[in-house]
Amino acid sequence: MPHHPISSDTLAFMIEGQQRVISHCERLLMVNELPAEDRARLLRLRDEAESELARLTFAQAA
Repeated sequence: MPHHPISSDTLAFMIEGQQRVISHCERLLMVNELPAEDRARLLRLRDEAESELARLTFAQAA
């Protein structure tokens, strides 16, 4: 599969999107009555977004 470079504008947009996902998950995780299944799903989503954000930030710095 060929690797196509991502434009800096696209990279910035993708980074901002991951930051929004993380922020939204953290706000929802503050709800005390959140069912365990939903909490686990939000934690997984936040962790995935943080991993992707780290990868995108590394790509941006390269």
